Amino acid sequence: MKIAALSLAWFSACTSEGSDTSPDTSDTSDTADTGDTASADDADGDGVLTADDCDDADPAVTAATERRIPEGIFVRGHDDIPDASPAREIFVSTFCLDVYEVTNAQFAAFMNAQAQAGLVNQDAEGQPLFDFEDADDDVPERILDGGDGTYTVQPGYEDHPVTEVYHWSGEAFCGALGKRLPTEAEWEKAASGPEKWTWPWGEAMMDCSLANIRPGPEGLDPEGNEIPPCVDDTTPVGTYTTAPGPYGHYDLGGNVAEWVHDWYQEHYYGESPDTDPQGPDTGWSTSFPEGPAEARVTRGGSFASSGLSVQTMSRYVERPYGTSNGVGFRCARSQP
Repeated sequence: MKIAALSLAWFSACTSEGSDTSPDTSDTSDTADTGDTASADDADGDGVLTADDCDDADPAVTAATERRIPEGIFVRGHDDIPDASPAREIFVSTFCLDVYEVTNAQFAAFMNAQAQAGLVNQDAEGQPLFDFEDADDDVPERILDGGDGTYTVQPGYEDHPVTEVYHWSGEAFCGALGKRLPTEAEWEKAASGPEKWTWPWGEAMMDCSLANIRPGPEGLDPEGNEIPPCVDDTTPVGTYTTAPGPYGHYDLGGNVAEWVHDWYQEHYYGESPDTDPQGPDTGWSTSFPEGPAEARVTRGGSFASSGLSVQTMSRYVERPYGTSNGVGFRCARSQP
């Protein structure tokens, strides 16, 4: 596979773009060792102890970029949501999850690296990485095709989450970094935490100060009129610094919905294993306007989603070969 030969310099180069808009998480409890050199407890010398470091061979991986979520049981689902019932205790092994959603700048850099390896807007299987032919909305693409195998970002959108990407686009991007898409169970644990938060920011009723969403439980005012979205577009990742998730992640509710690993089946929550569920072998949904089709899962809702849609237990479907101006992703990392 050509992707295996790629240097990860593309990612290191693009992570510095937009750093001014990201909240500083370097002073968290995960950074107990502040030494500048490697030690037995901090192999890469980045100031994060080995026991807390998601990758102790890479000093670029710190608590500001990835957060470790310890193994343990959490309550997944909700008895009152048909496709998320019954609520059950699920054991999830230790894993790490990106603090932020993948940005346009990061994904464009990945596309450029792919093109240099002979894969112009393609993953290793020849599938498109970015949907330049999207015709289901009037939102212009934020990644721009130079026509010569080079890709740039619409100015001002470098730090916004990438959209118009397929499920396999997330798999390819994360895989190039030695990571992967989170499972649905991992995503829900990261969003709900040990206290089973209703929203990724806690129990406070949703409003425009907490997340990039459409306010109101169902997006309607008391008279039944549609409430407009807070922003009606994506915002730079990490904008809502006062409302991190229970483990320190940002934008788990709103901004863009996020692809997860799993196929979708309506009754999977009642049938799945109790330990590290990976999702069903195939997925199917009858909820698409054009009729039944294969379905993957997205979580967290987008800037156009109402409060009920961004609850930590809410599940939504997308066709794996579909894209949207409201769907992106973030990466997870398995831990020994």
